[in-house]
Amino acid sequence: MLPDEVLRRPAALILLQGTRQCGLLFMDSGAAGRAARVREGVRLVRQHLDDHPEMRGGYEAAVRICHIFARPAFYEISDRCNLKCEGCYYFDPATFREGGGHRGRFDSEWDGFLARERSRGVTMPYFLGAEPALEEKRLLVAARYFRRGNLGTNGTVRLDPDIPFRISISAWAAEESDDARLRGGSALRKALRLYQGDNRAIILYTVNPANIDQVPLMARICRDYGLPVTFNLWSPTTSLLGRLKSFTGNDDAFFRISTPEQSLLLSDGDLDRVRDVLAQAMDDFPDTVIYSAAYNRWSTRSGPLYDLDPQTGFAQDCGSRIGGSFKYYGMDLQPQSVKCCTPAVDCQNCRLYSGGWSSQFSPRPEHIATLSGFADWIGMVLTIGRIFLRPETDPEVFGGSSVQGNAMELA
Repeated sequence: MLPDEVLRRPAALILLQGTRQCGLLFMDSGAAGRAARVREGVRLVRQHLDDHPEMRGGYEAAVRICHIFARPAFYEISDRCNLKCEGCYYFDPATFREGGGHRGRFDSEWDGFLARERSRGVTMPYFLGAEPALEEKRLLVAARYFRRGNLGTNGTVRLDPDIPFRISISAWAAEESDDARLRGGSALRKALRLYQGDNRAIILYTVNPANIDQVPLMARICRDYGLPVTFNLWSPTTSLLGRLKSFTGNDDAFFRISTPEQSLLLSDGDLDRVRDVLAQAMDDFPDTVIYSAAYNRWSTRSGPLYDLDPQTGFAQDCGSRIGGSFKYYGMDLQPQSVKCCTPAVDCQNCRLYSGGWSSQFSPRPEHIATLSGFADWIGMVLTIGRIFLRPETDPEVFGGSSVQGNAMELA
């Protein structure tokens, strides 16, 4: 155990954040070694802030953001969708659980369930599924219990303004023909019209080899529609990789266009291109693109992003691993025994923004050892706040234009 006077320091709380959902941050050094590492980390953080007091505002905002995300939970609220995105991880045959039979039970128990979840201390609810916007009434009930939250949608349904959550609208291409090809139907243009200027909305552009060069156009479109944009990297499910390896043909659902010769898998060369294109977009559209240079470098490095368990192949240090108080509930409103928030995705090839950003809450040793690393970490956490939170519901996190500016400068 660490002394209380150490644990009460904000730096120690940040350093210990890793115990929340992905195991001990310093799991390889034993309790004594871990305590020593935390104390040294606290010392370095205090030294950075003493030497550079101009960083304190950004650091304190980062601490508040980490507390907001201290107890997240994932809730499946829909098993219906109006699109067929290539490699969909929700409808993946290895993990999909039919929930239609639970529909009446879900609606009758949803209100009381959320009341218990709020009492449990959930600080950040994520509403997901096939297409959550098809279950607007369930989101309106959730709005009575949580003032913040996040939901992923394709944007083809305009949600009631009384739903206060951050609305992450997925986009797969800026060109309409590619949008329809990759998703089984055109969605982007309708989403842009429905959510133009909506302060809740942010466009989540999933980058793959077929649409890398459309990033500048996507940023321009978002700017013109008054919507911020951030980025996700397409990641394959284990089932899709298996079908590519033993290819016997495509289907008319979620494996329509992939072949062993041409798929959405990102090669090392593709990752280099992604890194350069996204960096340029940040420079060219600073008021539209919400991203981080440090995260861009980390997420596009070659090889697995995570330390993989040699037995299971699962990521051991991913911030989205389910366990302890961090729960994932299925359509039966029961906690699911799954590895993470997207259990169908192959950990070795996972570059999804959900796991990637969740893995930045706990600073790694390199983020503490140097001033530039510390600035990178602050910038990444501030960027998390700008992606997943809203100034209207968490103004203290954004702290005015100065802190928002620091997020761009530090990251």
